[in-house]
Amino acid sequence: MLVFSDTPSELTRATEDAREMIDSRFSLGLQLRADGGIEDTVEGLPAAKAGIGPGMKVLAVNGRKFSKNVLRDALKAAKNSSDPIELLVENTDYFRTFKIDYHDGEKFPHLVRDASKPDVLSEIYTAK
Repeated sequence: MLVFSDTPSELTRATEDAREMIDSRFSLGLQLRADGGIEDTVEGLPAAKAGIGPGMKVLAVNGRKFSKNVLRDALKAAKNSSDPIELLVENTDYFRTFKIDYHDGEKFPHLVRDASKPDVLSEIYTAK
């Protein structure tokens, strides 16, 4: 079954490092380059609902210069705060601060075996 936790999988970490990107698709709904450039947004999730889209660039998070760690720190801090996450975003020649009311922290998908169901995959994999 698919579950979410606040810890990225080894695959997610390796992908982020290899592609020099930040994967917050399952929390804010953003996939960003290391420089803050927005590669993609997920419709229906907080960033897209706020009006943020691909091609824009995040310059600052909660008043701090953008970096992977600053974004991750803001997501963690928001779990224990009622304040929105503020993203200063550049869109061509314009700058705008988006306030995103999100407080669920980081989310990363993981596959976990459902122990209440038969382990069919192991049966298939076992040599006969």
